[in-house]
Amino acid sequence: MHAKEATRFRKHYNALLDLLLPQQCPLCRRFCFYHGLCADCWQGLVFITPPSCQCCGRPLAYAIGDNLCGSCFAEAPPLAEMRSCFLYYDRSRQLILKFKHGDALHLNPLFARLLKPHFTALAESDHLIVPIPLHAKRYLHRRFNQSAELARLLCQQNETGIFAPETLKRPKAGPTQAGLSRSQRQRNLAGAFAVPQNQRHRIANRPVLLIDDVMTTGATLYEAARTLHRAGSGPIRGLVLARVLRHGL
Repeated sequence: MHAKEATRFRKHYNALLDLLLPQQCPLCRRFCFYHGLCADCWQGLVFITPPSCQCCGRPLAYAIGDNLCGSCFAEAPPLAEMRSCFLYYDRSRQLILKFKHGDALHLNPLFARLLKPHFTALAESDHLIVPIPLHAKRYLHRRFNQSAELARLLCQQNETGIFAPETLKRPKAGPTQAGLSRSQRQRNLAGAFAVPQNQRHRIANRPVLLIDDVMTTGATLYEAARTLHRAGSGPIRGLVLARVLRHGL
């Protein structure tokens, strides 16, 4: 069977399965098709659409001349570009918490499908796709790194970029970031990341796309980007599922 025929067969086979055995919405448990969410839960997601800051991707109330938010205009962040899929609250928060802490790896294909337009716009074949790492203790507790699972699937499905989870390590555990202010998060993350010596030649002048699940203040992504820059990387971009919308961010 040729590749095109196999793809067509899988498409019809999956459509038949959806008809005979429709999926359940992971949030409300109603039956649903295709998207993995029922219509009500799907409408509860608030997607980020133009106009948005051309640098950090923050949604803007209206388009302006240079399309930069106040924060990026005042001080350029260490990321050349940053994009996110939707805002983090209500339905999106429930979904991501299930993914991170509820072993809901079955949500990974849904998230990868939602991120695909941003991923294909940001990533090229020679880019290193680097997930934000977990400290070993947190990894053992959670049993998987949700950012790494997203990055892996995005590379596989879109057949672009080089999945490189070993590029960035997290030798410093530190307390959880939840509930901390922006300045507290920055102090908490000081020295949190490192590029192993045997990876430095690989990242020299190479473009990098960082992958994470949620951007709250940007402290985690920015510290990871600074670590990579100090190790000699090329331009760094970022992609997350959701971002928290705060004044002054």
